[in-house]
Amino acid sequence: MHPRIVLQAVSLAAAIATPTVLAHDTGASHSGHPDEVTKAIPLNFITETRGPVSAPKAEKLAPGTKVSGQGFWRFVAAKDKTPVPAEAVSKLKGAHGTILVDKETDTVYWGLQDIGWISFTGKLSKSAIVPQDPVFKRGNLHGADLLPRRGKTPLIAAADNVEGEVYLSDTSFQNPQILKTPNLEPYADGKGYAPTDVAFEGRDRVWVTDGYGKAWFMPAGMDPLKFQGQAFGGKSFSGTPHGITYNPQNHTLVLSARPEGLLKTWDPKHQKVIAIDGLPPGSTVCDVDLWGDYVLAPCLDGAGNSPGPVYIVNLKKKAVVATLRPKVDLGYEDAQHIHDACWYVTGSGRNREVYVLFTNWNPGGVGAMKLVNPE
Repeated sequence: MHPRIVLQAVSLAAAIATPTVLAHDTGASHSGHPDEVTKAIPLNFITETRGPVSAPKAEKLAPGTKVSGQGFWRFVAAKDKTPVPAEAVSKLKGAHGTILVDKETDTVYWGLQDIGWISFTGKLSKSAIVPQDPVFKRGNLHGADLLPRRGKTPLIAAADNVEGEVYLSDTSFQNPQILKTPNLEPYADGKGYAPTDVAFEGRDRVWVTDGYGKAWFMPAGMDPLKFQGQAFGGKSFSGTPHGITYNPQNHTLVLSARPEGLLKTWDPKHQKVIAIDGLPPGSTVCDVDLWGDYVLAPCLDGAGNSPGPVYIVNLKKKAVVATLRPKVDLGYEDAQHIHDACWYVTGSGRNREVYVLFTNWNPGGVGAMKLVNPE
């Protein structure tokens, strides 16, 4: 059974009053700072006529072409992209993983349970199971992050919710460092740890969120890969803090509180919540991916248990600017529950193409949506 079944989604109204709880390895716990934000502000809906880049060249779509989204943000299915390698097709139904982009090499990496890392190249037209350490294949690469490095291959940190481990390697995917159960007070019994996501904070630290376990999120140093003695959050922060993402623009972490449908912005320097953004009620948000002021927020479910949407949120405007519906609008029949999504931008100027890539769970799969400008 998928861990989300254990916790029923609560209403936005109930989540609004949720306090932050902090805990340290000493076992002490206390309420958040007096000036900490504790109430959610529901995001507005607006339509944008402009985006972060120029609109694609206007085109007349073929009759019957389905479009999803609103205003500037309109997408069509790109079913000729992200082909699954033949030897991985038998594992596709159980997909429950992550997807991320290496811009420098124009490579997309997808984590598939029992297979490990799959690469998409050739502008998403080719795929292959990459050579990798066996550790990546034995569990499930549930959530991950990529850190570019000048003159070096990027680093990738990945959370394995099945094995209860975090892996750190470069994109050779060989000889990873392995981080096991935290040596912190909440995990003194050695149980209840199932990390769901990880985020780089600069070049010296990563953050791990235990979304399927005891719901704490924790910093760890990278050389060596080791927890730094603190844990924050807990079940009063979120029943399932499923995703964690670092925002380099304001040096904060965005945590995806899945059952509550909230995006909680947390300041690591002052150790407090500074914003809580409420997605539409019923939206069980899994993670976010950032592109400047824009956030992709993929959800397992939409309102009324409808097929999972991908919201595009303008953080500066505090608004949902588009709702993408891969299953309902674009015919991705297996995309009942959207588990992860990321921006993929290739080319420049008139040759630029913008895609939203996504993975779905139960049944599993991977897909792509392309930004268009219909006449």
